[in-house]
Amino acid sequence: MDTISIEVKRLKNVENAFLEFPLVKGTSVIVGGNGSGKSTLLLALSQAFMRGSLRQLDDDDFDQSSEVTISISGDKRVWSPDPQKGWWANDGRRLRINGMYEGSLFYGSRFHDSRLVDNLLKSGDLSKGDIVDADDYVKDKLSYILHGALGKYANLKRLKNRDIAKGLGLINTPYFNEINGKIVSQYRMSSGECLLITLLHFVYNAIVRRSLPKNELILALIDEIEVALHPIAVYRFLETINELADLSENLMVILTSHSPEVIRRIEPKRIYKIENDNGKVSAVNPAYPSYVIRDVYKHDGFDTLILVEDILAKIIVQQAIEKNNLSKSRLIHIVPAGGWENVLRLHRDLLAGNVLGLDRQIFSVIDGDVKDLIPETYKTLRKMFLPVDSVEKFLLDVCVRGANKSAKTMIGDKYFTIKSISELSAEHVKDYPNGTTSESKKFYARLLKDLKSRGISEEVFIEKLATDLPSVIDFSKFRASLTSALEKAKP
Repeated sequence: MDTISIEVKRLKNVENAFLEFPLVKGTSVIVGGNGSGKSTLLLALSQAFMRGSLRQLDDDDFDQSSEVTISISGDKRVWSPDPQKGWWANDGRRLRINGMYEGSLFYGSRFHDSRLVDNLLKSGDLSKGDIVDADDYVKDKLSYILHGALGKYANLKRLKNRDIAKGLGLINTPYFNEINGKIVSQYRMSSGECLLITLLHFVYNAIVRRSLPKNELILALIDEIEVALHPIAVYRFLETINELADLSENLMVILTSHSPEVIRRIEPKRIYKIENDNGKVSAVNPAYPSYVIRDVYKHDGFDTLILVEDILAKIIVQQAIEKNNLSKSRLIHIVPAGGWENVLRLHRDLLAGNVLGLDRQIFSVIDGDVKDLIPETYKTLRKMFLPVDSVEKFLLDVCVRGANKSAKTMIGDKYFTIKSISELSAEHVKDYPNGTTSESKKFYARLLKDLKSRGISEEVFIEKLATDLPSVIDFSKFRASLTSALEKAKP
């Protein structure tokens, strides 16, 4: 599986960080609290296509041992401070990637262009012949995202071309809005308008007009979109981005955010929740919205809350409840929260804050293999153990490592009838003979790609797999413990 990764050492408040994303079109999000390092990671990643990105850092943000490494499918570049040249340098080779970086705050070239455009407008050195109407696509999308209707930016204009911009000493190609006969630059418009104009200009030329090579990745990095846009506009923005991803063969968008509006609309497998522990940044992926934004706090009306690791576990638990008629006279709410540590941490936090009240029961359901790894802090929490791991680790163990031959045969015979599961496993081993980081995710992505080529969605696959697993794995002990726990917890 092709990936893009970013590794950062000793940059601002990040001592060490590593993030890796599959190279697939669509939208991913990096989630983290204030000071977690998400904006630093995004800025560093933009160095892949913007040579001056790291120059925006102050001298206090790094030292001579600082380093940024970006790798695209094994093609690696390393940047480090060069004391003689006075800037960040590498070996001079560029990565084959096109992209844009946008944040809600002004920086670098935008400060420069803002001041210069103001002076050009005041002095009259910007002639009307240099300005033309903006493309209808940019006008319409800007109007729709911000106002939910068309026609709000009928007088939006832009500088005619890049040559004119260069002749005027501008770094970018600015837009303007004509209001009551006066020309206002995009830099004097709201932060949301300014950000969206730049983004829409880029994607219109890159994707709609197809000005960039179709076989090269187009990477759009957007930092904290919710700072510039209100919640409804954020929703419309994501809707527009998803439409563009469907239209494009290679548009990949990475956002940073802590907005519930963003997080709830991104698939868990594309959410990367980062945590900064004294400079050491770790990432949880997939990350489920209920864990990331704690929206379980808002749920009401249920008697029992069951926290599980992923969708596979949720379906297994749900099927066990239905088969044994355990939901009679009560409402049971099942919430995926990510890995077992996330599940237990959320369980503890809910109890510590008495968030759900004294009359609600909470249970955790996690992988049985981690029994001996559970810290003392979580020992008293009420929990049950499944005989299977997360869907990704389960499939790697069964299909590649041969942990359960009956399960591998069942999966191969039922779901992989054109390219066999043995072929897919062999391809994985050939690509990663010595293993790799996030190996289970990469193998899982390979399987999903094959399923998608035959019109089988991930959701359908997981639901069917959960139904089939009891034929090759013994769930009797788990069902017995679930039944016992829920019977004892009856109100």
